[in-house]
Amino acid sequence: MRCKSLEIVLIGSNFLHERLPNDVDIVGFENLRLLGIATCQLTGQLPMWLSMLKKLEILALNGNRITGSIPGWLSTLPRLRSLQLSHNLISGEFPKELCALPALVSAQVYQRDNDSLLLPIYYLENNELRQYSSLSYFYPRLSLDNNSLSGSIPIEIGRLKLLRALHLGHNSFTGNIPDQISELTNLEELDLSANQLSGEIPASLARLHFLATFSVANNNLHGRIPSGTQLQGFDTSTYEGNLRLCGTPLPRCDHTTNGNEDKDIQNEKDGRTTPWFHITAMFGFITGFWAVCGPLALNRNWRDSYFRYLNNLKDQLYGAFAVSLAKRR
Repeated sequence: MRCKSLEIVLIGSNFLHERLPNDVDIVGFENLRLLGIATCQLTGQLPMWLSMLKKLEILALNGNRITGSIPGWLSTLPRLRSLQLSHNLISGEFPKELCALPALVSAQVYQRDNDSLLLPIYYLENNELRQYSSLSYFYPRLSLDNNSLSGSIPIEIGRLKLLRALHLGHNSFTGNIPDQISELTNLEELDLSANQLSGEIPASLARLHFLATFSVANNNLHGRIPSGTQLQGFDTSTYEGNLRLCGTPLPRCDHTTNGNEDKDIQNEKDGRTTPWFHITAMFGFITGFWAVCGPLALNRNWRDSYFRYLNNLKDQLYGAFAVSLAKRR
């Protein structure tokens, strides 16, 4: 197949349930700039022939059933600035090589051709048909959400300075949110929701002044949401599902502290913690008992004097009671 002049291929929602072609003999697409084969339920792995598309800027393969891992050779595509692989069955880790995509690292890596198109293209996005007259409307993004990716988010991600959208939600990422994300100062969209991320939200994320959408919901995060920043301007759904996270817009952190104290009390009742109060009370009782009775048991003279005193006290009380009873009669 030879289509040397072809720049745009948009064939989404077709070829349903077929397999991605993996024929390495596919040639003739050296001028291809946009390849969109989304929502086709295509199977297979990312084919090697994609590495030959050196002018490719936008690769949209979201909404398929692609398996395997994300290949590191994608970083050899010098112009790739929009990679959309969401809603697939991709597994493995986030490849560090992906953090070296030249078109997302520096604007000076290459000089882009004229982005304007001879004819407008129509692109279905979020169930809305949109018309584009330039490829510049497809802003730099990595959309890897709704897959089965695991491992930690690499700290090298801070190299992608030109990135404007990072979607990693609904995967199985673990570890902390890397501070280096704060170096992506052009970010407008950041989705880390529905993973297994732990630790605190880095205060450095406050440097992301252009965030329009943000979510870390349904992770294992804890601590205070960085105060005095735009991160507190998002609603509670941004942070829900993190039981130990506190601070605006969630309840105040002292509420969380009180809740932990209540939990400790309940744990004591359930026998899961040491009952120090009861131990202390018992120790005090034993000490007081032997402080009084110990000398009586060890010293006979004191013991005789003590019981003689009790007998005298008994006689006095009995005499006082008898006199009081006689007067009433």
